[in-house]
Amino acid sequence: MAHPHPVSGSTAHGSTKDGFGSRPHGSAGLRPVPATVAVAVALGSLAPALAWGQQRPMEEITVVGQGIGDLRLDEPNGAGGRLGLTPLETPASVDLITRQEIAAKGDYVALDAVTRAAGLSASANPGNGGTSVSARGFNGHNTTINTYDGTRLDVSAGTVTFPADTSTLERVEVLRGAGSIVNGIGALGATINYVPKSPAFGESDFDAQLTAGSFGLKRLSLGGGAQLGDNWAYRLDGAYHDEDGYVDRGDEKRKVLGGSLLYRPSDDLSVKFSLDYADVEPAAYWGTPLIDGRASDDHRKNNYNFGDGFIEYEDVWARVRTDWTIAPGIRFRNDTYYLDAFREWQNLEEYAYDPVTDRIDRAFYLGIIHDQQQVGTRSDVLFEHEIGGMANRLSVGAEYNSIDLDYHNNFNTGGFDVADSVPVFGFDPGRLPADVPTILDYTTDSRQYAVFVDDVLEISERLSVVLGARYDSFDFDRFNHPLVTGRPASAFDASFSETTWRAGLVYRPSPSLSFYAQTSTAADPVTAPISINLANSGFDLSTGRQYEVGVKQQLMNGRAEYTVAYFDIEKKGMITRLPGSTVDEQIGKQSSDGFELTFRLNPTDGLSFDFNAVTLDARFDEFYSGGVSLAGNMPNNVPKRTANAWVNWSPAERVQLGLGARYVDERYGNVTNTQTLPSYTVFDAYANWAVNDNLTVVLRGRNLTDEDDYVLSQYVTDQWVFGDPRAFELSFRYAR
Repeated sequence: MAHPHPVSGSTAHGSTKDGFGSRPHGSAGLRPVPATVAVAVALGSLAPALAWGQQRPMEEITVVGQGIGDLRLDEPNGAGGRLGLTPLETPASVDLITRQEIAAKGDYVALDAVTRAAGLSASANPGNGGTSVSARGFNGHNTTINTYDGTRLDVSAGTVTFPADTSTLERVEVLRGAGSIVNGIGALGATINYVPKSPAFGESDFDAQLTAGSFGLKRLSLGGGAQLGDNWAYRLDGAYHDEDGYVDRGDEKRKVLGGSLLYRPSDDLSVKFSLDYADVEPAAYWGTPLIDGRASDDHRKNNYNFGDGFIEYEDVWARVRTDWTIAPGIRFRNDTYYLDAFREWQNLEEYAYDPVTDRIDRAFYLGIIHDQQQVGTRSDVLFEHEIGGMANRLSVGAEYNSIDLDYHNNFNTGGFDVADSVPVFGFDPGRLPADVPTILDYTTDSRQYAVFVDDVLEISERLSVVLGARYDSFDFDRFNHPLVTGRPASAFDASFSETTWRAGLVYRPSPSLSFYAQTSTAADPVTAPISINLANSGFDLSTGRQYEVGVKQQLMNGRAEYTVAYFDIEKKGMITRLPGSTVDEQIGKQSSDGFELTFRLNPTDGLSFDFNAVTLDARFDEFYSGGVSLAGNMPNNVPKRTANAWVNWSPAERVQLGLGARYVDERYGNVTNTQTLPSYTVFDAYANWAVNDNLTVVLRGRNLTDEDDYVLSQYVTDQWVFGDPRAFELSFRYAR
């Protein structure tokens, strides 16, 4: 069986954790997060605040979050750019998932929340951090950018593990399609920005929720904030989540904490200090091997991993954000940050049924550790002025990131050689081999530089043009450590750069209706940039272009809104090998086109409908595998159609009911299109009863029809990662 990870992997060895935030024992060379680094990095952003003269009381300006079923086409969306444009003003498909929606639907992890947006479907497995999505015909983290509070972590081996829980989130912003001009390389399919809760001046608030449910679910979340004097405010949120899971040894635990301190000495200046922490132990479940093309309910509960196999993620994000209005129409913004990401996998990952022996063959013990630190800063100046009597908003900025990675694995110490077989039922899962160490394989040092410009010019009251460009440069040094197998030390470097841009027109015949057209470009790495191997170091970035047209409108006196978009995307420079050749070349091409629809309706104050649907045609235009042309085939993990629907109804003053459905079409499990993952439809529901002004009781059901074909992804051939079966939970929420 082929190894499922890229050369630089995605999984790691023998650790235990004791205490909140401890590092694994026995991981030589790993170090605790140096808090002094975060403080030192932040000092540059503090200069304007420390130099500011007279302090005076001021009033906080807060954008109030939308509620369940509320409209949002006139709500500014940061995923689409830095100009503060609303979706009606943006020549692109942008969406917003609110804090109230996330809470009502009980989406505790980011994947569940974001895949309710139009066209985003899960392709998650433990090797990609459990967060991978498909968008607009393109799949995986190399084509989808994830940012937290606008800050991007350049991840190793395409593995994103943050944010770990939605308890710290205020909203999720989504830009569909090519968006490299916003956050750089790797955004052909979508850009997802997770916006955390933030301090606010004014009245204090507090929220606590206690939940228990099926499969041993136990969850506690707490959060609140308050003003501290005239110039300070804080916010603190956290959650503890523990569940046994529906598979044997499928338990999962996570502890998250997010806090911010806001300093506002005047109307013109604010400085926000933020720190987020997550300690996560996901289920060490790598999917179920199919028997005659299926998996029974009992078989699906088996976990064929080692009995002590595990996955652990630990993330620390420290940030300082400065927002300074230097003069009327001139605004300076800076984000300075320190990120520490630690990930470890220790698992026996691949399983296949042997009909001759009637046993499950197990292979590939993979021990992998990512220990990564990133220091960066991003600044821009926003100018609001007139050009020839036309209003103009211009953002000009620059960004720098320095990323260090220590990559440990057991690829050269015998992990690939571990294999055995066990009965389908009633087996001893075994233990992690003590004689296969996870060792330091290579170290990388990466530097990323960027300059960018974004502009919107209002040619008239009805017509505006939006232009943007970004130049990215990436330098990379890798040192391969000498190994016990006799491999000598070696080193190499690589670099690449790309300029991406967009140009769009927005025509608004009325304040509530807009038509738009745009063309944009993006650049995707052929592999995760900070873990490039020698074989890929000579390749350029894959490039893509997108054409998009659409219409957006609010109607019925603000009780309804819809968006319709058509897109056409082409990606060039994919690595493939011509028949009869032994050399990889960047000649591959892939494309997709399709339609997207979103619709929201609030016919009465107590009733709301939310619906979205996407249909697309994704295909390889030029690509080869095993000497065979795959032109016309669909990429793997890409559904042709997806849809989400949700209805909320308040039959009485203190009662709210909700019912939703998520549909994902069939997908292919491989690029040769010989394996098909089934379509699925999952129904969820909730009932809220507000006992009084502070206490609410929530009953929630998930996957109500117990959908058997709820398959998130295929990890390797005929090994499927299933979604959770039917489950129920009861929550008590106190808020004031």
